Amino acid sequence: MNERATITFEPSGRTVSVPVGSTLLEAARVAGVEIDSPCGGTGTCGSCRVRVTGALSAMSGSERELLGGAGVTAGKRLACRARAEGDATVLLPDAPREARVVSAARHRAAEVQPPLARGIEHVGDVYGTAVDIGTTTVAAELVDLRTGAVLASAGELSAQRSFGADVLSRVARASAGDAAALHDAIVGQVDAMTTRMLAEAGVSVDTLAESVVVGNVAMTGLFLGRDVSALGEAPYEDAPLAGSHARPASIGSALPDSVDVIVPQAPSAFIGSDVTAGMIATALAERVTPTLYIDLGTNGEIVLAARGQLLAASTAAGPALEGASIECGMRAETGAIEQVSFADGALTLGVIGEREPAGICGSGLLDLIAVLLDTGLIDATGRLLDPVGHPLRMRITEHNGSRAFLVSDGILLTQQDVRQVQLAVGAVRTGIELLLAEAALAPSAIVTVVVAGGFGYHVRAASLVRLGLLPPVWLDRVDFAGNTALAGARMLLVNGELRETALFLAERVRTIDLAAHPEFQQRFIASLTFPA
Repeated sequence: MNERATITFEPSGRTVSVPVGSTLLEAARVAGVEIDSPCGGTGTCGSCRVRVTGALSAMSGSERELLGGAGVTAGKRLACRARAEGDATVLLPDAPREARVVSAARHRAAEVQPPLARGIEHVGDVYGTAVDIGTTTVAAELVDLRTGAVLASAGELSAQRSFGADVLSRVARASAGDAAALHDAIVGQVDAMTTRMLAEAGVSVDTLAESVVVGNVAMTGLFLGRDVSALGEAPYEDAPLAGSHARPASIGSALPDSVDVIVPQAPSAFIGSDVTAGMIATALAERVTPTLYIDLGTNGEIVLAARGQLLAASTAAGPALEGASIECGMRAETGAIEQVSFADGALTLGVIGEREPAGICGSGLLDLIAVLLDTGLIDATGRLLDPVGHPLRMRITEHNGSRAFLVSDGILLTQQDVRQVQLAVGAVRTGIELLLAEAALAPSAIVTVVVAGGFGYHVRAASLVRLGLLPPVWLDRVDFAGNTALAGARMLLVNGELRETALFLAERVRTIDLAAHPEFQQRFIASLTFPA
């Protein structure tokens, strides 16, 4: 008979029975309780720290190292490492902070075609949903298919986040046996968001006719219940790229089976239908001057439109740009430091919700490192310095044997954090450089730089330039466009002709495999140095 343990999560009081030997993170997933685990539970990021009492496995040396002396002293454990040997109680924060999900975008207008002209034979009111399944967040809109008006919107953190903060972590978990759980999580979340939007608008579910769903290939593949294991290993030949029309029952959705669930074509394994939708929203292929489209996030997708070509690349920027894998990092939610400036010898912090700082998100992280570069506390190699007489020297401290910078009470920027940002910035910068080289274009030839995505909506162009992610000549050429994926999905929802255009664009994109590029390694290493 298998022994079982009861795990209680406080303050909610939620309990779950799991086999003895299960990790606390596995128990949390079963209980539907959120514990941050950017690495997907592989025990490498150290973010799933919890306070816990009860019968647990002994702490390993690697867990002790990740927690640090302060974490061990505070009685914390890593949820992905601590295993239940009996009943245990896990103490979580009192209440989740409100996450900020960007749905706004600057985009061109789309002609709204009559539903009947597109084969929708509903009598009377008829509605559809546009859904952007991001790695970090999910955004959706309820749209009147006759007028194109948005009647309701919803945005949430991804229900898959406990399986990892980035695409490859999710793919690894799916390949290890969690594919069904990942699929159920996102389908259930989209269903729940749709139900809430319908209730908010006072609309019957029976009036739904279509849903256009976009996202990277892993996210849409998991949503459709497809095998995404091919994304875990080159050459990614069996990745689920093809566009799809599905009925809700076929994907385990509770929506009426009369709804047509549409996922547009993806250009390549790591350039998803969210980029296809973004190209539609920004009219990228129609621009007569060279334009660069960058979707900044855990995966940095880049498309260059120039000389009649669409060249694309995907860079594994990692979760650092969204605050994950950072010592005091957090998502863009209440309490996150999102802006940092320096004047008259003092730091000024902009905090979401104007609360006491609880951590620092991606935009604040880039601002902070830009400030420390400008003021000489970080050198071009990324090393934190301790110069005598510097107005911020009093904030230099030590953490786990390395130098760190005290941003606010209890919030540190560590040397390892700086290295994580260097890797993320270097990856995107290398992708941009190789696309420009492929097109034989100098940076000065690019007229417009469209920065898309929720993260890009709040970062400063000056910080992107100071860290070297963008060249200085682009400082005044950046257009922060917002959630162009959701905007493009809405356009595809109301215009059948644009769906044909989207398919044409997806097939026209030529993707450059950066990892196989002969110049990648050399350029990447060079890009890890910040501009002097």
